[in-house]
Amino acid sequence: MTIWIVSDGKRGHLNQTQGLARELISEARRRQPEDNHEYFVVSVEGKSRAARLFYLGKELDLPTPDLILGAGHGTHIPLLHMARHYKALGIVCMKPSLPATMFDLCLIPRHDLIGKQQTGSSILPTVGALHGIKPSPETPKKHTLILIGGPSKEFDWDEDTLINQLADITRHNDIPLVLTTSRRTPQNFVLDLRQACPGIRIVPVEETDAAWVPAHLAAARDIWVSQDSVSMVYESLGSGAPVGILDMPPRSKTPSRVAQGLRMLIEENRVTPYRTWARSHRLSTTHAPLLEAERIASCILDRYPALLHHRQP
Repeated sequence: MTIWIVSDGKRGHLNQTQGLARELISEARRRQPEDNHEYFVVSVEGKSRAARLFYLGKELDLPTPDLILGAGHGTHIPLLHMARHYKALGIVCMKPSLPATMFDLCLIPRHDLIGKQQTGSSILPTVGALHGIKPSPETPKKHTLILIGGPSKEFDWDEDTLINQLADITRHNDIPLVLTTSRRTPQNFVLDLRQACPGIRIVPVEETDAAWVPAHLAAARDIWVSQDSVSMVYESLGSGAPVGILDMPPRSKTPSRVAQGLRMLIEENRVTPYRTWARSHRLSTTHAPLLEAERIASCILDRYPALLHHRQP
């Protein structure tokens, strides 16, 4: 099985497709260990809209794909064009900007399907965004990890309230705390937090690379994520560590789909909101790690067993 990943260069999108590709290969090797299965990243980053329309990646001299994955609106057209040209399956992560029926399969987070039809041959609901994070029991758990986002379409920013929550967590924590920011975090937050909570080691996002968050998730005893950082919530749940949610003010009185997805996680006792933690100073530990990429990979190979058959020349 040969997989191509169409990438728009955004780290969050690539995390989803690479996480799924690795699980597809792992499951394929379990089912057919004698065969060679591999994936390749085909970038359309920096290409004009017109160039993406007809891009086939031929100059890369890669094996012909059996399956093409993409995430992000900028990958949809080239993914469809490649899939038709190479007679490969075209699968998109997240809700597409084009009709779902144009793709062989759309892996859509369940919160994006609230109030809409959730069945159909081209839609497979997922619990949040896919990722490649898995538990690392052999890694010593030596810190509490804090992941901070920033203002978003769904959530506003209240620095004073956020710092008060972090100060409270610091007072009730018995191991080192490590915090990183995101590209949405307001610039003055780091300086203000260092003055208010000097016990937290802060590593701004500019000082991290693609391996920083996975490595620190693996070493985390517990994790706190600001409410707006929805993709990081699901990645944290994959680590197996207890996850707390830092409150952020919603922009609307009507809950957004992201907020409803978080509410589902709270109701399922998968995560603990700060206000609940504040009553007991404990995070929920009742759920197994959330490994959606693993589940979805198995579903895809069950649905399309021909992926594991050798192509005819």
